[in-house]
Amino acid sequence: MKFFYLNLLSLLALSTQAQTLTQSFNEPVIGDVDKNYRLDTSAYTGGLPISISGTTCVWNFSNLTATFPMVIDSFITPVAAFGATAYPGASFVQHRDQLYTYYKSNTTATQTELLGAYSPSMSLTFTNSAIIAGYPVNFGYNIIDPVSGSFRYNTTNGACNGNISISAPATGTVNFPNNVSIPNVICLKSVEILTLSVNVFPFGTFNQTIYNFYMPGKKFPILNINYTTYQFIAGTPTITAYVYGSNNYYTVAGIPQANMEAANVKVYPNPFHEQLYIQTNATPTENTYSVFDLNGQLMLSSVGLSSFETATLASGIYVLEIKNKTGCYHQKIIKD
Repeated sequence: MKFFYLNLLSLLALSTQAQTLTQSFNEPVIGDVDKNYRLDTSAYTGGLPISISGTTCVWNFSNLTATFPMVIDSFITPVAAFGATAYPGASFVQHRDQLYTYYKSNTTATQTELLGAYSPSMSLTFTNSAIIAGYPVNFGYNIIDPVSGSFRYNTTNGACNGNISISAPATGTVNFPNNVSIPNVICLKSVEILTLSVNVFPFGTFNQTIYNFYMPGKKFPILNINYTTYQFIAGTPTITAYVYGSNNYYTVAGIPQANMEAANVKVYPNPFHEQLYIQTNATPTENTYSVFDLNGQLMLSSVGLSSFETATLASGIYVLEIKNKTGCYHQKIIKD
């Protein structure tokens, strides 16, 4: 059984002072897109260097390597998301693959609240919103917020109770591959503990710890580390670990470091039915076009648009890659 995870801290961003986050700059807006690569951690046989705290930390992530496919988070309007009727107070939705996470922007209390999440196999709906950021946020920030609500797992419905704690225990320097060193980084830690029950009977538990690293002036984390453990009654625990790095600092072997400017690329309509139109500054014959599914499998590839036929694709979510001598461009596309 696959349990979705809530990337609660992927919302937070940084202003030019890494130690202070404000709602006006830090909250996403509808239309934002965050792009990351899944990172290979096999070089870290003793674990990642995350259990450090203080104001002069040094995190050595220089041995991480990127793998395909790219992971894309889109921030969309609630009316465009699946399951929206269960979250009437949502301000925006974070969309990743089949997971839709609903948030409320509370400007009166200057905080971001989590309303819940929806996927085809499972959903969470909190009757009391979880506060995931009460602004301003800086080093030493700490908040614990109780949450309760309901859950759905396939055809099983029940209640969920627990708490979410968020803290900013460390600042310092992050070392990335290719001798890239980034100072004035803040680490935010989120711990979610939920107990699931059906009527009065226990059904399972869900524990998650997330570390997000932010540099000054970047809206999204440059590194995200997610550890999740869940267990259903009479089942064995399932433990997962996901590490994602910003595509601005990681590249997959064979893909040029330079990225094509998004302003120079237009892909429409999206979602599309049969025809997908692509415009770039380069002439069509200078580009190589590829479409990958979410497992990284190449589905289509052509040089120039004359032989780029999307009609053979099944309905679903894909990643479009456009490459030429100036670099490459990636965008999530949806065929309805």
